Amino acid sequence: MAWLFLGLVLAQGGFRLELPGFAPRTPVRWVCAGQDVSPKVAFFDWPPKTRSLALVFWDSAKGPPLARWLVYDIPPAARRLPGLPRVAVLAQGVKQGRNSLGRIGFDAPCQPGVYQVDLYALDVPSLGLPPGARLHEVKAAIQRHRLAEAILMVRLER
Repeated sequence: MAWLFLGLVLAQGGFRLELPGFAPRTPVRWVCAGQDVSPKVAFFDWPPKTRSLALVFWDSAKGPPLARWLVYDIPPAARRLPGLPRVAVLAQGVKQGRNSLGRIGFDAPCQPGVYQVDLYALDVPSLGLPPGARLHEVKAAIQRHRLAEAILMVRLER
């Protein structure tokens, strides 16, 4: 299996995210047959009033949204997320939530399909959530503080 990059779907005011290393025939380490390692994420041109960022990597092709990775309270000055370990609290107060499989951190997709990465610019330095928050908690907090959103779609194919 390999990831195929579909492209930027939505960007507000130049705000965007990139997944460095995601390109046609991306290494299998980012899928469940590989090392189940979180991808690197870079973000650019967030709105001037941004105080933190939040990321949701998910799929909803079959049924309700399935969160693969939740990261929040990201300081914009960080400019990127390296591959992250499965720990709830990271450097600079960055937190990871509990994904739909019940685990902290990234759980790589196994099935071919389209997956979405949403990056939100927020007007607060913290969403006020504990480490390990679930998708519905993170999304509700994001909706109260969202300034802008950037969306990236990726496709997993065999």
